[in-house]
Amino acid sequence: MYPRRSWLGLALLWGCGLASGMASGCGGAPTRLVTVKSGSGTGPIQLEVKNLTDAGINNFYLAKTDQVTDQLDPDSPEGQSIWGADLLPTAIAKGDRVAVPVPGPGRWDARALDRDRRYQHIAGLKLDAGGRYILELNEGGWRVK
Repeated sequence: MYPRRSWLGLALLWGCGLASGMASGCGGAPTRLVTVKSGSGTGPIQLEVKNLTDAGINNFYLAKTDQVTDQLDPDSPEGQSIWGADLLPTAIAKGDRVAVPVPGPGRWDARALDRDRRYQHIAGLKLDAGGRYILELNEGGWRVK
């Protein structure tokens, strides 16, 4: 049996093209959230980040969706406060996946960075208590400041 795939849990903050002066990458498959097991309403949230890009993932952050705005600079003191600490114990090599802690159920934005500071911002991931998810980072999601 194949895992159920959820496309509703994935919303990219920026589409292809230019948005707010930021160039976005559109080559390759889009990043997506795969629901392996739907949330039961109780229990821990299991989230794994799978690197399907051509670069290592050096940093990964989660922030509550309702706290992230288009004007928020993740590198500002306010942005650092909202995004919090890096959740990776070590970089995620190409083809590998790593479990990351999720503080609680709700809607989350994710931010992944490679060594060249390219980033992916995935907005509105719905993560339910007791659920198991895999965030597949693909080449089509990279953006450059």
